[in-house]
Amino acid sequence: FKELKKYPHWYKGIMAQFFYLGAQLGTWSYFIQYVKENAGLSSKFAGAFLVGKLAAFMLGRFSSTIFMKYIRPAKLMGIYACINICLVAVGILFPGWIGIWAIFGTSFFMSVMYPTIFASAVKGLGPNAKLGASFLVMSLIGGAVLTPFMGLIADKWNAIAPAMIIPLLSYVVILYYGFVGSKPSGPLYN
Repeated sequence: FKELKKYPHWYKGIMAQFFYLGAQLGTWSYFIQYVKENAGLSSKFAGAFLVGKLAAFMLGRFSSTIFMKYIRPAKLMGIYACINICLVAVGILFPGWIGIWAIFGTSFFMSVMYPTIFASAVKGLGPNAKLGASFLVMSLIGGAVLTPFMGLIADKWNAIAPAMIIPLLSYVVILYYGFVGSKPSGPLYN
């Protein structure tokens, strides 16, 4: 563990992964309620939107592999995080159909984040890669930690839209990691 602390891109990756899972699970967990609140649809129709959101995630995953041939993966992730910040801001400021489609679109752009954060964080760890990877897997707890905070915010404001501030802030962390924090550093890179 002492060796791993010498790799800033690794521990910043843990932070990014923590916030990514918070954004992903929080958005998906509250999306049906967001749609019901802002479009007056039944749970069944709102659930269909969630299925579409998951399909958008899959399309994003496949298309990002094509884009990565031309754009460095961490940079693409940073660009996607920036787009998601804008989309979530629209979802917060303009609840209704515009907000629904904005939050819907975040799945396409979040699709590249988990594998890119993981690969960037373990890069160059050498014999410490297995231990480093296990910490990255444990950072998935972010989904369990941040999602209840969204519920608290939603309860306080009596609306889901203000709770989307948690995913928005999470994407700010991922934006930083994509453009700055993911650059390999440590004993092998000095």
